[in-house]
Amino acid sequence: MLTIKAPRSIRKTLDIQRLADAASAVFRHLDIANQPGVSLQITDDKSIRKFNLRYRGVDESTDVLSFENAFTDPETGESYLGDILISHETAQRQAELRGLEIMAEFEMLLVHGLLHLNGFDHASRSEWQEMSALQDGILKELGNPIQKSIHEPLP
Repeated sequence: MLTIKAPRSIRKTLDIQRLADAASAVFRHLDIANQPGVSLQITDDKSIRKFNLRYRGVDESTDVLSFENAFTDPETGESYLGDILISHETAQRQAELRGLEIMAEFEMLLVHGLLHLNGFDHASRSEWQEMSALQDGILKELGNPIQKSIHEPLP
């Protein structure tokens, strides 16, 4: 289950169903039948920069961060996968550069973050190829025009 937290001014612009469908598509592609809980927090550049510095040592804002926090609730048996942060300011800039609406960017960033929470990365060329192909396939299935959005790793 996807739980979305966002400032009221941003929340009213979100297509919650579209984000839920994107999450479902990721889990379907990964053959995960029982969708684990995931928290999506829409934030701003200032806040995401603090997390980026604290957890990655990078003193700049970014578009998306994922924090794996997998556990199973012993009482309910429900599983939880982790948390995703997306900066709406960076997402807006990137959407404008692509000439797309912001929901396409949010959708892509959510898919990207969910893949990270499921163990995918793009630090090496082979990891990048696998994650890029999977992300592009999911986005294409969703009708999202964003393709080849993961930067190749530096040699």
